[in-house]
Amino acid sequence: MKPENSDELFKKESILKDDEKLFADEPELEEEAEEKPEKKTAGRWKVLVVDDEEDIHSVTRMALKSFTYQDKEIEFLDTFSGEDSKPVLKENPDIAVILLDVVMETNTAGLELVKFIRDELGNRFTQIILRTGYPGYAPEREVIVSYDINDYKTKTELTSFKLFTLILASLRAYRAVTELEGLRLDLENKVKERTSELEQKNLQIMEMDQMKTRFFNNISHEFRTPLTLILSPLENMAAEKESLKPEPKQIDRMHRNALRLLGLINQLMDLSKLDAGSLKLELSEGDLVKEVKSIVTGFVPLAERKDIKFRYMLPEKPIKTFYDADKLEKILSNLLSNAFKFTPEEGTIDCKLEYLEKTEKKKTSEARITVKDSGKGIPPEQFEKIFDRFYQVEEQKEGGGTGIGLSLTRELVDLLHGNISVESKPEKGSCFTVTFPVGKDHLKKNEFVMLKPGDKQDRVLIPELMEEEERAILEEFDEEEEDGKPILLVVEDNADVRAHIYENLNAEFHILEAADGEEGLKKAIEKIPDLVVTDLMMPWKDGVEMTKELKTNEYTSHIPVIMLTAKANVESKIEGLETGADDYITKPFNIDELKARITNLIEQRKKLRERFSQEVKLEPKDIAITSADVKFLDRAIAIIEDHMGDFEFDAATFQEEMNMSRSQLFRKLRALTDQSATEFIRSIRLKRAANLIEQGFGNVAEVTYEVGFNNLSYFAKCFKEVYGVSPSEYGKKRE
Repeated sequence: MKPENSDELFKKESILKDDEKLFADEPELEEEAEEKPEKKTAGRWKVLVVDDEEDIHSVTRMALKSFTYQDKEIEFLDTFSGEDSKPVLKENPDIAVILLDVVMETNTAGLELVKFIRDELGNRFTQIILRTGYPGYAPEREVIVSYDINDYKTKTELTSFKLFTLILASLRAYRAVTELEGLRLDLENKVKERTSELEQKNLQIMEMDQMKTRFFNNISHEFRTPLTLILSPLENMAAEKESLKPEPKQIDRMHRNALRLLGLINQLMDLSKLDAGSLKLELSEGDLVKEVKSIVTGFVPLAERKDIKFRYMLPEKPIKTFYDADKLEKILSNLLSNAFKFTPEEGTIDCKLEYLEKTEKKKTSEARITVKDSGKGIPPEQFEKIFDRFYQVEEQKEGGGTGIGLSLTRELVDLLHGNISVESKPEKGSCFTVTFPVGKDHLKKNEFVMLKPGDKQDRVLIPELMEEEERAILEEFDEEEEDGKPILLVVEDNADVRAHIYENLNAEFHILEAADGEEGLKKAIEKIPDLVVTDLMMPWKDGVEMTKELKTNEYTSHIPVIMLTAKANVESKIEGLETGADDYITKPFNIDELKARITNLIEQRKKLRERFSQEVKLEPKDIAITSADVKFLDRAIAIIEDHMGDFEFDAATFQEEMNMSRSQLFRKLRALTDQSATEFIRSIRLKRAANLIEQGFGNVAEVTYEVGFNNLSYFAKCFKEVYGVSPSEYGKKRE
């Protein structure tokens, strides 16, 4: 689209004449260009000419025919309208300069294309030179600035020389801004990389802090548990008015737990010496096979107690060599202790010792120890971290321990110039392999000392091997026996703590025991105890998880829970209480304090039951019980309501409808209402009878049969026991 009188506004001939004069003065350029071979387009400056006049394209090409900048020639791209230019611009984001006509298919086609380039394509680097042969249609200066146009010229003033210099200036500007953008992007990438590195380091620091915090929590647990078993008996002895000789088993337990503390301290001291570089090998000559056998056979009683199949395979011939018995025992004991800790009952653990003769490639003979178990296993992504100090496998964090056992093991293996590796699959088990050179020829003189004959090393103290023998915990008893003793379930992975609680509380309570949260949950559902005392940190299922499940299970939701823990910080207490735990006691605890808290909670539940049983109308929501208890009572009442007029509906049918065993239903109802199943059914029927009498349903006989009684005199007797008057008198009072 052109304005009228275009010949007057744009004299094409004058431009051609000027160009002809310029090229006439330099004929050698044209000849040289003809002889010069065509270069590849790669490495050229892309210049897009957008104009609806063919001659403008030709003149521009001729004017810039021999142009080079930075040893790069021009590659021309030609389009004849704004719309045709758009796909070219999309395909060539590296166009350096655009010579753009203003007036083409529309009077504003050039400006619209500029807007497309700057706004839609987001291209701020390409240099745009606006050209027009119609000055009357030239944009205002404000428009040129706002559209981010780099230059504006009329076609009549663009001689070859001016066009040459204009392109040169534009390419310089394009090169400058693109280099600057490159520097900006490079700097931005470096900042991102540095930020990412800092974030990664920050995450590592946070992870290390969490690991250290967990370590101190765990080491606190490992210290506080044996301290409980030392301090609590001492406090009991000190409180005795008469000087009584303590029982031998109490002394044994205190001594055993004092040795546990010593073992923990020795581990920490070893780490300190390793960090300081002051720990040396203490070598003595002996039979390696005999030494390993003495270590592994110490775990046989533990395997029998845990019902684990434990096999060990040793060379038949003795291996006479120099070795550090203490370091060897610590390495092997740590590996076996971990295996036993995370292998369930009826699992398997294999230990194997092999002797590898030296060869031409291996100048020293080696020993290889393999410990394989069928436990929980380790996720592959955690293989590299399990030997880091303070680290614990995610699934095993609450399984006790300090998080330093494997770290100490690896560092001791390094001290032996050996290596340790692990293979594992989740739920399939793990296999640890330790290989180390035997003898002393490979060691430097400053790396070891020789023990003299008669010198003794301190024995390694292994907590798992110091557990007392299993005992008969609790004889079966009738849940409905009327001896008045509540049932107490103690869930604790430390056998000594369970024994300590049992010995001090069994006179007042029937005591059930469980070694972890999974077993504790099963026993709680099966036996419906009056109260649960649980440790927080346990293997398989910790106290927090078990308490959550207890409080959301309708069989056990009413049971008060006291949580024992070594975590003394406020956050841990809040976490425990938020799960539904009714009380929280920090280790080391006083047994009398524990007894008092147990008694108080049971008394509180008793008062709630009394309040419930005294209610004339059964309104569970008015009673301070959990939502799971409300659901249980609602379901129980609904079942009785459905069978209200059924004379044959009894406790046995009620039990089947509730899908509970006789003992489960008895203890649940006794805990909530202080009633047996038969009493509970009768109470609901009597309360319904009272409602019917109030509503004037009918005479006493009709009400009697409506609520499931088939004997009028028995109904009247039961009604009077509850309401203090006969049914007929009750009706008269309500009138």
